[in-house]
Amino acid sequence: MANTAGRITRLLFIAIIIMAIPAIGVVALGWSSAGLFAMLAGMGGLFAGIGLGIRGVLWLAGATAIGSVLGALAAPNPLAAGILMLVVGASYGIANRWGLSLWNFMYPVLVVGAIAQPPKIVGDVVADAFITGAIALGSIVIGGLLIVLVVKHPVQKGITKYSNKVNNVFAVNLAVLLAIAGYASAALHAQVPGVWLAITIVIVIRPYQGDSVMRSIQRGGGTVLGFLLAIGVAYALPQTYIYYLVGLAFVEIAVLIRYQAKRPYWEYIMFITPGVVLLAGTPEQVTHFADARLIASISAIVLCLIVMGIERAIFWRGGLLESHAEDNSF
Repeated sequence: MANTAGRITRLLFIAIIIMAIPAIGVVALGWSSAGLFAMLAGMGGLFAGIGLGIRGVLWLAGATAIGSVLGALAAPNPLAAGILMLVVGASYGIANRWGLSLWNFMYPVLVVGAIAQPPKIVGDVVADAFITGAIALGSIVIGGLLIVLVVKHPVQKGITKYSNKVNNVFAVNLAVLLAIAGYASAALHAQVPGVWLAITIVIVIRPYQGDSVMRSIQRGGGTVLGFLLAIGVAYALPQTYIYYLVGLAFVEIAVLIRYQAKRPYWEYIMFITPGVVLLAGTPEQVTHFADARLIASISAIVLCLIVMGIERAIFWRGGLLESHAEDNSF
């Protein structure tokens, strides 16, 4: 166990550095409004590299670069943003046929990020959109290639095969739900709620409905418990380096829990939530971030359950409820 914890600590430290590199580079160029977007894109490349290797990184980089350009252009129009995310959700779901969905979950999240708060770089909408796409492309490639140097063998060893019906319904679910997230993100013009709407949807929705329902319930419960834990810690600790170390400790505990396959998913969420929230900044920023994350996550879970309820009524005995053993890494 000690060796495992040591490996995970080293990998977590390396991951933080890798995610920071694109953000630092973008800010150094004077594009501070794109710093968070670059960090999220670097995170996407990191996950793609860990799970799929170079193949996943290249697919994510290409798809996200195109989607980010279109997302930034669609940002002023909620209807256009909703239509774009309908296409993004469908393409993300279809990619599951080739095993490209699970580890490339940041693809729709980054497009929603570009919609919710497109970076203001040179002051021209079209130019800013293309620069945003270039930032996404470069950050993903940098994050992906750097982690591939550390993780020699991708985690995903093969492609899980599903029936055409299961794959098609999976793609439709993602398309519909992400279209709603895209519309809401453009209407609200708020990056944190938009990103968490999208990330909750892509993490909760699985090819089989049984897996999706269980994930929804456990993620909802874990998020509420983690929210309460984060707020308590935020006001109990002084605003010093200890505050951030506690956040990192929560993240490491969460990763250790996910490393043990038999531990329930809600435990992971209960610890990853305060970890992410505490790293957001001061107690005031933590409260705002935690509130936005909680509302967005619960709203996304409710939407997912409604869509799956409608689906259940249509496909009462349609083979969509079967639970499938897969790597639930997030």
